[in-house]
Amino acid sequence: MDPLERYENYKAMIDLWLAGRFVPAGDGADGLREAMVYTLMAGGKRVRPVLCLEFARLCGLEPEDAVPVACAVELLHTYSLIHDDLPCMDDDGERRGQPANHVKFGESTAVLAGDCLQAEAFAAVCDAPVDEANRYRCCQLLAAAAGVRGICAGQFMDLASGEVTAESLTATDVCKTAALMAAACAMGAAAAGADSETVAAARDYGAALGMAFQCRDDMLDGDGFAALLGPEQCQAMADGYTRDAYRLLEKFDDTLFLQEMTKKLCGRTV
Repeated sequence: MDPLERYENYKAMIDLWLAGRFVPAGDGADGLREAMVYTLMAGGKRVRPVLCLEFARLCGLEPEDAVPVACAVELLHTYSLIHDDLPCMDDDGERRGQPANHVKFGESTAVLAGDCLQAEAFAAVCDAPVDEANRYRCCQLLAAAAGVRGICAGQFMDLASGEVTAESLTATDVCKTAALMAAACAMGAAAAGADSETVAAARDYGAALGMAFQCRDDMLDGDGFAALLGPEQCQAMADGYTRDAYRLLEKFDDTLFLQEMTKKLCGRTV
């Protein structure tokens, strides 16, 4: 299977699972489900869950069995997007060319939609048809990426006042962007029952890829590292993280798909 075909196959499995997760139930919470689905199905590339499925495959698990774990990552990611857009956070009125969740449904519903997606992410892991010990490891990895060592810490640092330096930006991006991408890769390996060394290698690849991804975002948006250090130095940082990602893939076999993913994510122009 060529890389593009595999990507589309993974994405189809992910979209199918997500589309059936929050159907109307007529129980008084359908408005909340509508708000959750609005952002969840708004056309994301599904990069993180795709990475999760590929690492599950590389470590010996059928990707179909890892779909709930992969979708857990996407549920958590979507929660973070909804909350990031809130007026009290980054105050963005649009997301992927559409009104942000709080603009469409109101701020209180958006907060609840994000809260619910975060809770449902852990429920999804619990639904995965893998060994209980592997589900436990996945929950640990996801919680670490979400909390005071991950997304929430990164958002707090992003909002904190003070001088912006390369060090402070790196600390923010490690938590806000790289942590969840690292968790996605590690969770795929953990779902397959890989040993600790292999899970750590998957995590380190995801972290390097996440930082390269963020540097590329900064260059495209003209902010972050690009604004602080200039586009040339930001590109040099992106190149360094990309080299690290490729190097970490040497610990795995059959990595053509991940090599292509790395190339596309770190060299994208949109």
